[in-house]
Amino acid sequence: MHLWQQAGLVFFAYLVLVLAGSQLRGRRARLVLAGSFAAILIVLLASLGQRSITTDWLWPPVVLLLGYWTSGLLFVGPVAWQEQVLARIDHRLRIRAIAGAIPRAVAELLECAYVGVYPMVLIAFALHLGFAERPDAARFWAVILVTDFICFGFLPWVQTRPPRALEAGEPWSASARTLNLRILGSTSITVNTFPSGHAAEALAAALLTMDAPAPIVALMFAGAAAVSAGAVLGRYHYFADALTGWIVALAVWVWLW
Repeated sequence: MHLWQQAGLVFFAYLVLVLAGSQLRGRRARLVLAGSFAAILIVLLASLGQRSITTDWLWPPVVLLLGYWTSGLLFVGPVAWQEQVLARIDHRLRIRAIAGAIPRAVAELLECAYVGVYPMVLIAFALHLGFAERPDAARFWAVILVTDFICFGFLPWVQTRPPRALEAGEPWSASARTLNLRILGSTSITVNTFPSGHAAEALAAALLTMDAPAPIVALMFAGAAAVSAGAVLGRYHYFADALTGWIVALAVWVWLW
């Protein structure tokens, strides 16, 4: 059993234990159990088969998404003091003022970067397979999944709403924002994750392309920075979310890679 599969078993067992100790009942509790057991089944089936396109390209992202949606069901309600701490940091850093001063072209770019984190991981995987001296698909996905699982694992304990849900008005004018909000409204868990999965995943993807030519590596790190900037300035995340996301990604990369 590969490391990403072991990480999947540990994470979804953790979610089941958290559920058992919580007051959550009814349909959402059943969905947490269903999502956890579905992911565990996928992991076990993937561990039995030989390496293939399915085990390399399909199952790890599916398990990642199940981890995101299932952990989101454990959100009970916002914790006021946690939101206040995160918002106070952003206020002192004048995040809204900085966002309001961003030119529209840059705002459009950052909005596109924010949603671009999804294909960015797959692009990083392709670059890893193409340029690494000894490509290791299982270890690549271990870094990505463990990074995200740590971010999602905090959700039962740090429960906050995204800053865009608390602040009046839009931080900037960008047509791409309409698409992002539509995607978030239909596919996201609609609550904040601390640390930020977007920021952590983007940096982890960039770190995993270090064997590529220097211009490509520089482009990937620029993309990671743009994802985090879009997340914070676009008010999808607090500054502390992105900062801790980068710390998690770097720590996991050093640990596993």
